[in-house]
Amino acid sequence: MMSAIFENIKTFFSKKENGEATGSAPEGMCPVCWGHNEWEGKYYEVVKDKHLKPGKDIYSNFISEVVDVHVNTTHKHENKYICTNCDKEIA
Repeated sequence: MMSAIFENIKTFFSKKENGEATGSAPEGMCPVCWGHNEWEGKYYEVVKDKHLKPGKDIYSNFISEVVDVHVNTTHKHENKYICTNCDKEIA
């Protein structure tokens, strides 16, 4: 699960940078909490310095932080994932 979320977040940010269409949050992430945590704003702060590119340690550490927060705030109920912050089902 964590590796899939990690890849979904990387893909989301890559699409955003390339001007491609994205949803309101990466696949498998709670859109309500994604916006509340302002991950996109934090991401752009991290990559403002042109030396911080995908594949660098600080980039991977940031993505790992997002995944860790997500995994710690999500639980599975039957066949659904529920955000423990807002009790919304994660699509």
